Amino acid sequence: MTTTRLRIDLAYDGSPFAGFARQPDQVTVQGEVESALTRVLGGASVDTTCAGRTDRGVHAEAQTVHVDVPVDWPRLGDLPGLATTLDRMVGRAITIWRIRRVPDSFDARFSATGRRYRYRICDDVAMRPLWRHDTWHVGPDRSAPSGWRLDTEAMEEAGQALVGEHNYASFCRRRLVRRADGTEVEGTMMRRIDRLTVRRSRPAGLVLVRLDGAAFCHQMVRSITGTLVEVGTARRRPAWVVEVLEAQDRQAAGPVAPPEGLSLIGVRY
Repeated sequence: MTTTRLRIDLAYDGSPFAGFARQPDQVTVQGEVESALTRVLGGASVDTTCAGRTDRGVHAEAQTVHVDVPVDWPRLGDLPGLATTLDRMVGRAITIWRIRRVPDSFDARFSATGRRYRYRICDDVAMRPLWRHDTWHVGPDRSAPSGWRLDTEAMEEAGQALVGEHNYASFCRRRLVRRADGTEVEGTMMRRIDRLTVRRSRPAGLVLVRLDGAAFCHQMVRSITGTLVEVGTARRRPAWVVEVLEAQDRQAAGPVAPPEGLSLIGVRY
């Protein structure tokens, strides 16, 4: 069968999903998108590839997937209409932004040259109700000293030690990679962070951690965020992050930040 490749740009609220990747007996973003595509294709099975898998509860404002469909599929003549149809079919937690034809050489994962993540933190005494599904509340209890806030300057200072190309074994969940001969070896933790910022934002009490890089390993952004919060609360000094990086030991880092504060907000090609 001759096929053509489509690029689908989408967003989702990760709260109701067991992550992006399809899993047996679980509701996932990939599962919902592929189910909708199968229906509009008249029952033909499809296999999508994404720019970066997200964990259970993690959100995306700018995810990208590609899929191959028959070149003679009638719906190819109206891709905006197809996007509207899919958007209605995938449910309220997923938005289909756009669908377009791309060369067969385009790969949503391997053609990507950069990814941007944002982590939302609230350090106020109480948190707005609508933030509860996309923001980590680290604020003090009501008996804490007035004016308590994360030290975002110390967090950003600490984070600069992580910018560049490093072995991020201290911040990554280890994974095994299967070789062609069937043996399994530990996957590399070498990655590159191009930019890391920690900024206060409006409204009051909101802190944004942003990371840009070519690629990130499993739980890397959440682990870095949890480690930086240890610095922001003055439990650790900024120089401690250098020690964590050099240790190449997951036990050396701070706690992994919860998934709901994390969003994939951009993919660069």
